[in-house]
Amino acid sequence: MKKTLFLAGMSVLMLSSLASCGSTSDNSNKLVIGMEVNYAPFNWAETKSNDYTLEVSNHSGTYADGYDIQVAKKLSEKTGMEVSIFQSEWTSLIPNLQAGTINAVIAGMTDTAERELSIDFTDEYYHSELVLITKKDIADQYTSAISSTDFSTFIKGKQIVSQSQTVTDDIIEDVFKTNYGAIHNNPVDSFALAATNVDQGGAFAMTAEYPVAESLISSFTNLGIVHIDQTILGDSLSSLGVSIGIKKGNTELQSKLNAALKEITDADRLEMMEAAVTRSSSL
Repeated sequence: MKKTLFLAGMSVLMLSSLASCGSTSDNSNKLVIGMEVNYAPFNWAETKSNDYTLEVSNHSGTYADGYDIQVAKKLSEKTGMEVSIFQSEWTSLIPNLQAGTINAVIAGMTDTAERELSIDFTDEYYHSELVLITKKDIADQYTSAISSTDFSTFIKGKQIVSQSQTVTDDIIEDVFKTNYGAIHNNPVDSFALAATNVDQGGAFAMTAEYPVAESLISSFTNLGIVHIDQTILGDSLSSLGVSIGIKKGNTELQSKLNAALKEITDADRLEMMEAAVTRSSSL
């Protein structure tokens, strides 16, 4: 049942409207946030409102929960800005931002040089690590992070998969395949589908950020997490940070959000993420 409910979010995602909800440029006191509402524990959909959720503006009767939502609430509190949640497919988040449908992306998005060509970013609002999800009987053999020396033996010739147009998928091609001989499977539309692929034997492992992996294995009980030495990824990717995406040149909003983020302590961030992982385990 848990897995069925988790994957059901994909159906909602595919119905996400790409129509503009009106330009945000004329309302500097409203933060219209784009996210998939399908990337637990960062964000996911609920059918009922509760103390953790915010209503999704373009899907009546849908409420968003997750770490991103708790960050959004903190930003609203500290900036005085009204917050609205707009559900969008992952691949449409940046186009929606550029078009003014939204004025912020809070969706577990990593600030990369390629994305910086299209949009600007705030400071990080969460710092994570990359892990692999594989069959539990394999994962249970690794009680500590795999070293760079042993990683080639672990992954060479093995099929690895992730969600399309994500940093975690880029790492398969640019690091695991190029440096360690892994096979890069065609990316899929969601992390849940990637987990299904591993669960059913279509891939040896998938890549994900650690909180996402924790949430996934609560639904896919035959899977487990393997930690790796993050230096394997190289200096620029040795720890995955996620930031808020904003439209190019919107320095006023960027400064306002950065000031608010500075007021959210590391302890608060850890507590919010741990609570989000716990809540998402019931999906």
